[in-house]
Amino acid sequence: MDTDQHPSPDGTLTIIVVSYHSHEQIKDGLSALLSSPEFAVIIVDNGATEESKTQLETLHLPATIISAGTNLGYGRAANLGLRQAKTSFVLLLNPDLEATRESVLELLRRAGNEDFKHTAIHAPATLKRDYSEGALPRKSNWVSGSAMLFDREKILRIGGFDENIFLFSEDTDLCHRVIAANLEITLHPDILFEHQVGRSSPPSPETEFLKWWHFGWSQCYRMTKHRKTGFWRQPIRKYLSYRLHALLATNPHKRRKWRAKAEGSLAFIRGIPAFRKDGSPQMS
Repeated sequence: MDTDQHPSPDGTLTIIVVSYHSHEQIKDGLSALLSSPEFAVIIVDNGATEESKTQLETLHLPATIISAGTNLGYGRAANLGLRQAKTSFVLLLNPDLEATRESVLELLRRAGNEDFKHTAIHAPATLKRDYSEGALPRKSNWVSGSAMLFDREKILRIGGFDENIFLFSEDTDLCHRVIAANLEITLHPDILFEHQVGRSSPPSPETEFLKWWHFGWSQCYRMTKHRKTGFWRQPIRKYLSYRLHALLATNPHKRRKWRAKAEGSLAFIRGIPAFRKDGSPQMS
């Protein structure tokens, strides 16, 4: 841990950002928000290199930077921040989001309302097409993991994110368990935190293959865990579908993507976990 946490003045909100070489994205979209004195800030550095830590430090944000030591994936890193936070509410943000201080404060104000005492997760719209000015908050069964405001005590009570998952489906799994625990998820479509999808880390063929391998693995894991195994949801059918797409794809990029998904789903079928014994992700 590199700096002391700057607690929010009323002990209400901590913002957590999971970074994987994401300093440029944080600088472009979140630096103004993370510099706000109202909030405590934790950045979990999944880059796991001296360079990634130094790059985050050059942003000069009033934040606690936790060096994970390896690439923990999204859920494990978020849990690390959740356990470190001391505030009643925790806002988990992707580094490629754009959110304002005012919109965060409005979401936080609503979360403290007695009407939402059973809500474990509050979420804004993250895409412009889902934003609706003047729309009322509504219950939902799923919201995007790119922006989730947690009632920290409720989320820790159900165990946080599933740490068997490296990447993808961790938000769907968490939402499923929130509902199963008779808690609620509230979507606020009149608040927008715009998500620049796919920009959370610098692109590379290796990173892309890693991501899509775990997409295939996580899809099979989630379906099996929650017994969503209808005709098209069986892991073996997922594998065969991904493999067929890879064979038919004419675009090399798409062929590589489908092949990665197929290999990840096949690894799940063979009983290979998402993480190696040393804590590093498979295919890293």
